[in-house]
Amino acid sequence: MKNHEIVKDQELASKENNQNNSDSIDQSKSLETIDVLQNKIALLEDQLLRTAAESENVRRRYDRMLEESKDYSITNFAKDLLGVMDNLCRALECKIQENNESLSNIIAGVDMTKRELESIFKKYGLESIAPLPGEKFDYNLHHAVSQIVTDEYNHDNIIGTMQAGYKIKDRLLRPAMVTVAKKADE
Repeated sequence: MKNHEIVKDQELASKENNQNNSDSIDQSKSLETIDVLQNKIALLEDQLLRTAAESENVRRRYDRMLEESKDYSITNFAKDLLGVMDNLCRALECKIQENNESLSNIIAGVDMTKRELESIFKKYGLESIAPLPGEKFDYNLHHAVSQIVTDEYNHDNIIGTMQAGYKIKDRLLRPAMVTVAKKADE
């Protein structure tokens, strides 16, 4: 009977050994599975952060485009009105020889129309660019129509403005047409 008990003890020990080996294999597989799942979680967290950042960038870009469309949507319309403003200014610059009341009323009406158009321009962010004589020429805002040799002004200073320029917010609609001083060759 002792042999029989020894065999049973060996079988039990073998089963326990197998069980322990199986547990260690299961534990090893569990650790591998945990590592794989942690890597997947890290990857998914990274993708989530990148997607959230991209979504935020798209929202900001959309907001900026919306703001620009609000600011500059009237650009073409404003360009068309610049000619009207030019004509009103030219009409007021004319010197009238006769001094009758009806002509004075017409001039006053043109002047009121011009001031009303100026206030509308201001309301919608249109700014006049009318440089004064002696100001420095800025190629971003001015268009030199001619150069005049003179010692009265410094080189590249504006002598006169032929036509006012305009900008809407920070965008140029039309540069101011100017004459620029040029030094005589010595």
